Amino acid sequence: MLEYVFFHQQPMLQCCDFVRQRGLDPQMQDSSEDSLIVSLPEDSVDDNLADEIDNFYDSMMDLDHELFSDTVEPDSDDYQTAGVVVNLADGKTVYADVPGDLLKRVMEILSPQELGDFVNAIVDAVEKPDDRSLCQRK
Repeated sequence: MLEYVFFHQQPMLQCCDFVRQRGLDPQMQDSSEDSLIVSLPEDSVDDNLADEIDNFYDSMMDLDHELFSDTVEPDSDDYQTAGVVVNLADGKTVYADVPGDLLKRVMEILSPQELGDFVNAIVDAVEKPDDRSLCQRK
């Protein structure tokens, strides 16, 4: 399942419209972490469409950030947080806190899908340890 996380309803709805126009049926859910999630079946998205969705998602993240910035009062502490969605083997989804500057640098190089694949590889290694060396695994 491909998941796209939002913190405001407007960019989430725009993303849903975007993928519907491409023949997909997005599933929307509210997270207990004050976020909104749009899910798509992974097998319904080819590589070209995934790239197109990732690029659109990046622009929606920019809009999401703008909406956040508009709600921060000028004299308040500019509280910001960043995180990465982590999907556990038992089906539970949790968020790993990541320093915003670090996540920004990572996202300049990786697509959301690539970051998700990287994080899921680490989760799999932690949840299902394999003591064999890397060269023995394949």
